[in-house]
Amino acid sequence: MLDSLPPEILFYIFLKLPSRTLILCTCVSKPWRSLITDPAFLLSHLNQSNTNHHRNRNRLLLLRRCYSTATKKAERYSLHFDSDTLGIYKELKLPHVNWNQSFKLVGSSNGLLCLLGQNIFFWNPSIQRFLALPWPSDIFTVYGSPYKYALGFGFDSRANDFKLVRLVYIEGGPPVYDYELPPRVELYQLSTGSWRQITDSAPCYEILKSQWTQIFMNEAVHWIAFIRSRRGFRCVILRFHMDGEYFSTIPLPDCLVNEFPQNLKVAMLGGELCVLQCGWYPFGNRYVSSVWMLRKYDVVESWTKILSVDPSQGLGMALGCRENGEMLMTSRNGELVSYKPENQIVKGLGIRGAQDSFFLDYTFVESLALLNEGKRIVNEDYEDEDWELES
Repeated sequence: MLDSLPPEILFYIFLKLPSRTLILCTCVSKPWRSLITDPAFLLSHLNQSNTNHHRNRNRLLLLRRCYSTATKKAERYSLHFDSDTLGIYKELKLPHVNWNQSFKLVGSSNGLLCLLGQNIFFWNPSIQRFLALPWPSDIFTVYGSPYKYALGFGFDSRANDFKLVRLVYIEGGPPVYDYELPPRVELYQLSTGSWRQITDSAPCYEILKSQWTQIFMNEAVHWIAFIRSRRGFRCVILRFHMDGEYFSTIPLPDCLVNEFPQNLKVAMLGGELCVLQCGWYPFGNRYVSSVWMLRKYDVVESWTKILSVDPSQGLGMALGCRENGEMLMTSRNGELVSYKPENQIVKGLGIRGAQDSFFLDYTFVESLALLNEGKRIVNEDYEDEDWELES
């Protein structure tokens, strides 16, 4: 019966279906597969998913955490409902790629995750497709060595394309950590499957490779960045605009400008840009955990401290703001907890992980990204780690 419907009616029906159901529909007939894999439909379905997310329909939270046993280290990814108990919607299984290692989660955008291991990967857990990226050119062999780099991942809605930017730092001379030269910049586009150099010069700010957390919002990747001086550090938010492919900065609150970079993380809470301050200060023998929010994007005067946690409560980094007004945070013993700022009540959620390994994405949507690229992961309902990749 459905086969007799006009394509424009099928288009509308398919827009209402979740990603996993649409994958099954591609196996029904060639016309259905042709419609679902058409770039125009993929974009419309993504827009529909984002609209539902903003209306809080079937809102899902992506949670990543690491843990270790006596024999190995591992990481887990899962989708949760924003319910009182943070009930689990689905466990996400990382594909087995022939080595026993953990990944660094670079970022998440429009249902696609960027992971860094021995290689760089794009992964869509909703439809279980996985793409290994080629390594960019070895810039350091041309411009100098040694080098380090930082990555930023996001989506260019104007070009309808996923992009990954790499900042490569060339050593400018002594001392070892004095990077006087601006980083060289390379950009990967999913649509072309290749890297190219960006001619726009990047500011001489450094991003800590050990923890370059990022947030993608307003068409830009945001990092905590800094420059070194004889008096310590000067920190800012560095951003790369995916649509125009250029850099800019956002000043931090005055009290955070000279903070240790490792104590700061950029985040998005309640749809607003935030900076998380969390760390132990031995000179004052005190532990600080606070959240600053930029109430009006790009208006420096709108920085506001929205949370300051009593050290006696044993809480660590804030991860997200829930629909009920509570904050999801980590405890210093490695548990995910829900915190009510108005009465300072802390409720454990029974989810544990290694300290500083938690990542929470409130913007995750199930999408069809990578449907026409990469490899399909088969044997999804497996009991061990022996997955297979199929073209």
